[in-house]
Amino acid sequence: MNQAIPAVRVADEFEAGFLPRSRFVSRDFLALENERLWPRVWQVVCREADLPQAGDWLEYEVADLSALVVRQSDGSLRAFRNSCPHRGNRIACGSGRAAAGLRCAFHGWSWKLDGSPSSVPNRSDLPALDDSSLALSDVAVGCAAGFVFINFSPDAVALSEFVAPLSAELGAYRFDEWVCFSSRRLVVPSNWKTCLDAFQEVYHVAAIHPQLLPGLKTRASRFDFLGPHSMMVNPNGELDPSAASVDDWGSEERSLYAAAARERASRGGHDLTEMIESRLVDSYQYHIFPNVSFNTHATGCQAFRFRPNGDDPDTCLLDVWLFEQPARGEDRPPEATPRDVDLQVESYGTSLRQQGLPESALSFGEELLETYALALDQDFERIPEVQRGLRTSGRQDLLLNRQECRILNWNRVLDEYLAGSDFSPMDRVRGENGDGDRDVE
Repeated sequence: MNQAIPAVRVADEFEAGFLPRSRFVSRDFLALENERLWPRVWQVVCREADLPQAGDWLEYEVADLSALVVRQSDGSLRAFRNSCPHRGNRIACGSGRAAAGLRCAFHGWSWKLDGSPSSVPNRSDLPALDDSSLALSDVAVGCAAGFVFINFSPDAVALSEFVAPLSAELGAYRFDEWVCFSSRRLVVPSNWKTCLDAFQEVYHVAAIHPQLLPGLKTRASRFDFLGPHSMMVNPNGELDPSAASVDDWGSEERSLYAAAARERASRGGHDLTEMIESRLVDSYQYHIFPNVSFNTHATGCQAFRFRPNGDDPDTCLLDVWLFEQPARGEDRPPEATPRDVDLQVESYGTSLRQQGLPESALSFGEELLETYALALDQDFERIPEVQRGLRTSGRQDLLLNRQECRILNWNRVLDEYLAGSDFSPMDRVRGENGDGDRDVE
């Protein structure tokens, strides 16, 4: 397995910059995203294991778009726009199994799993059309690292090309083998980008998550941009001050951390002797453009998916997933059933502690579970206040320092999707020298 780490760099090698406040509070800006981003970009729908059998289907919604992903009889996946070609009725919502195919509840049209029509009542009363004109509209679908992606655009680049810059990193952890044991759905009172950006930097850790200090060395974090995506390595434990790269960060304390990680992994029958020390000790944080972020450890992962909530710029839909490496030699456990958490009634941490760890998550560890529970409760207490502050700010631009370079970078990629004569320069990202253009490597 390839354990190489990209040439991650320190914050001082990156640019500071400015983000217009309008990006987080304007309905017009949200409408532009809904028009030019979501219909054109690859985005994570679910895990492959969420659709284990032929006929299993799952709905995915973002902005005003809806698609159905369907497991085929030959094991492949197809995706379709969730709209009846007759008069537009939404065909299904949620998830389920339809071994015989899909059916519209409005007039009873039905389709095979491959989207071709199987029954059209009183078809002779329709204009003379062939089956292709009555079939469901295809949506591009593909799989990477155990995740299912779709793209609504008929001109979508290949998924393999889109994820290629991240493929080595994802492969190092064998994500396709991991299982989601906790799935929570939340409505957070903030713009989806406000929420996402809180997980793109650790500059806030000292103020909001003091329990993570002094172990987490936030000033020693390293960054890299991987096409439209990015990564951040956050070291734990005392570092060798003479180290030139993450491979040389070692110290006696870090060796003890690494030994503990290997011991946790061994509980589930996993051998991590070939995994480099940094991946065992440090937190590797990734962003899959545009809206998935995850914190990865050797024996567990916390992932987030951020989506706009309709046309409201002040709320967002958030999925929080916890992944485990299931114990070797055991049957693969099922993927977790999503559970809604109302943050006005209970905290995320409370719901997670009540669930606890499944028996299969021997390698995850109670300590990591509690770390995630407490840190997210702290985040979800603060993020809504950021959004409220954006509404009352007298400043037009938000200030980003070099430790927040990943926020600046992904917003520049977003600007490329939003480009057009009606995209105001006042809404664009600016570097510290006032340059709004992005250099694409």
